[in-house]
Amino acid sequence: MKTAFFALALGCTALTGVAQAKEVTIGTINHEARPTRDVIEIGGREGQFRAIRFEVRQSDVEVLDLRIVYGNGQTEDIRVRQNFRAGSSSRVIDLDGAKRAIRQVIVTYVAKGPARIVFFGVEGSGAAVASWERLGCKDVRFSVDRDTLTVGRKEGSFRSIRLKVRNAPVEMYDLRVVFGSGARQDLRVRAVIPPGGETRAIDLVGDNRGIDRVEMIYRSIPNFKGTAEVCVDGLQR
Repeated sequence: MKTAFFALALGCTALTGVAQAKEVTIGTINHEARPTRDVIEIGGREGQFRAIRFEVRQSDVEVLDLRIVYGNGQTEDIRVRQNFRAGSSSRVIDLDGAKRAIRQVIVTYVAKGPARIVFFGVEGSGAAVASWERLGCKDVRFSVDRDTLTVGRKEGSFRSIRLKVRNAPVEMYDLRVVFGSGARQDLRVRAVIPPGGETRAIDLVGDNRGIDRVEMIYRSIPNFKGTAEVCVDGLQR
């Protein structure tokens, strides 16, 4: 039996770039069912969304496709075809054209159990898009292992990092970020990242965060397409 819940929450925001860019929660789906298609009614309110992002909560979900219906009635189809572990996030998905009001988000998906999908609209001008910088990449082995990616950026002001995976899926357990000052931050990930996938932006604590190295505990999952590669990106303040 299917139970679905739709919500519009305007009070929650999260900075995603430099000046003026922010994320606004634009809808939520709660679902317990077989493969289905659901609609979030945003209402085409005045908005200046340039991108969207979603997070999966409670259970794993395979997101197949999205259709964005804009305030003027135009539509945009976005092919996703990706499994998301509970607690993981999609990438930030840019929208066609300039800043757009959104009337509906239509999502086709398969929930593995009672699940929640929370959608965010990214506001702000195009000039405020966050700038990610590639800090380094590492080939990983088909076993539970611990590896270190040396960044060597002891000077800097990184506020977030994210992981990207290529070639084969990787189950990432934990990270330790060692800053230029020698201070450390332990991060619990516990997510399977598919090839071509990425984690959400993971916030770093404190100020003036140059990064010396990132220590990873992971398990690469064989898929007969070669060794997996994990890359780390940093977002400057």
